[in-house]
Amino acid sequence: MYHDIRPGKTWYDTDGKRIQAHGGSIIVADGIYYWYGENKEGVTGYATGERAPVWHHGVSMYSSRDLCNWKNEGIIMRESEDPEDPFYPNNIMDRPHIIYCEKTGKYQMWSKCTGTDFNAAFFAICESECVTGPYRYVKKEPCTPYHVGDFDLVKEDGRAYAIFENPHDKMICATLNDTYDGLTGEMTEHLPRPFPPFTREAPAYFRRGEDRFLLTSGTTGYFPNPSEVCRISAFHGAWEDLGDPCIDDTAENSFCAQFSSVFHHPEIPDLYIALGDRWLTDLSYKMPDIRDAYRLLFDPSIGKLPEGFRFEDYSDCNTGEADYVWLPIRFREDGTPYIEWVDRWSPEDFRKTDGETVK
Repeated sequence: MYHDIRPGKTWYDTDGKRIQAHGGSIIVADGIYYWYGENKEGVTGYATGERAPVWHHGVSMYSSRDLCNWKNEGIIMRESEDPEDPFYPNNIMDRPHIIYCEKTGKYQMWSKCTGTDFNAAFFAICESECVTGPYRYVKKEPCTPYHVGDFDLVKEDGRAYAIFENPHDKMICATLNDTYDGLTGEMTEHLPRPFPPFTREAPAYFRRGEDRFLLTSGTTGYFPNPSEVCRISAFHGAWEDLGDPCIDDTAENSFCAQFSSVFHHPEIPDLYIALGDRWLTDLSYKMPDIRDAYRLLFDPSIGKLPEGFRFEDYSDCNTGEADYVWLPIRFREDGTPYIEWVDRWSPEDFRKTDGETVK
């Protein structure tokens, strides 16, 4: 039994098995926390010499009452045996997000899927009457003229939005319809960047009072890189870059992680948790400047990669062995958010006692 959260340490469920909920998020239903994400069990990357053809084994879910101990609720969206199905295990399926629609009484699960053509990525929409599934695939939702990268789903003030990367270019904010199973066509562009590693991906939205924020990552594949946070005045309005929220992050790599979502605790008002994956646990001791390598890869005018350079030489990318980095987001007196490393912590540390927070 766990009594706290230990960022970067291998996390096991209540059956003693490694948790498989990558690119994950948390949804609350009937007072229970449900953590769900990509099931990467057995995805071995380059460990066998060539990249494993399997990308995922569906979407898995875990339940908890304390955010520390998690019971395996099984696979809520199963992989398909049809190569044309978005959930075929050889096809890319990332970042599932679940949103509840009061109007229909259904849980809608959106995922980023590409099939075999990365340049034609789309949303795959599934639904279920129960948060724990099973979910059924309903339809493909393209985002013409854009294609879908990492994304977050936001439900706020009776409206819902998808915030997604148009790889490798900019962020897009798109309004969902009132049944949360499609887009209205209202879309705006934000945070333009010239190319990776500068392009922003892995958007993670959170709101504190009247302040809206978006946490994003640079783009260097599975290799970790610096985060940025911006303040959102309106979903289809101005977004202000506030810089890197990670303090004392000496390696400038978001504590060797990439955040996929932010969870606002429903009972501890000022506890916001950045949920991240430590995708690579086997990074080479002698790492090159990966960000510089991506600059050279996407802009040959500034130089060339060394002859024989291969990104896979520095990690096997065994995502089935990825760990999790969950860290509390703190706030300065002016309300700007920041994230600092802690070796272990508990949500109970943030409950108020006699009008004061413990931490």
